[in-house]
Amino acid sequence: MNTEQRDRKRFFLNLEAKVVYRRTAKDALTINTVAANISSSGAFLKTLHPFPMASQIQINFHVNYEDLKKLKFILSLDSLRRISGGKIWVTTTGVVVRQEDDGVGIIFDTDYQLTPMNTFKRDK
Repeated sequence: MNTEQRDRKRFFLNLEAKVVYRRTAKDALTINTVAANISSSGAFLKTLHPFPMASQIQINFHVNYEDLKKLKFILSLDSLRRISGGKIWVTTTGVVVRQEDDGVGIIFDTDYQLTPMNTFKRDK
């Protein structure tokens, strides 16, 4: 019996990620980690840090052009042209919905926006 409840395809890309969790308005914790798997609706982040259930976090993913196409993130044509062949940092927010010994499950906010933060040119 298949107990898989996800309706979006998951990709096992091991994307570099930075997680920002604000414990208070003035106190933010930043953790470098890896997104073990990701879909257009959420991700599983490898971490030993026990983020509280239902906590709001910001996630910055280091993504290349091919991975963006797989994940079907919606970016403007101009943004896609700028990153073609390179990598960018993409930011979104989400909520912790699952805790495991080796990480946390995140569901992205329904009104999320993915914004290129920094473009890296490939060396010639």
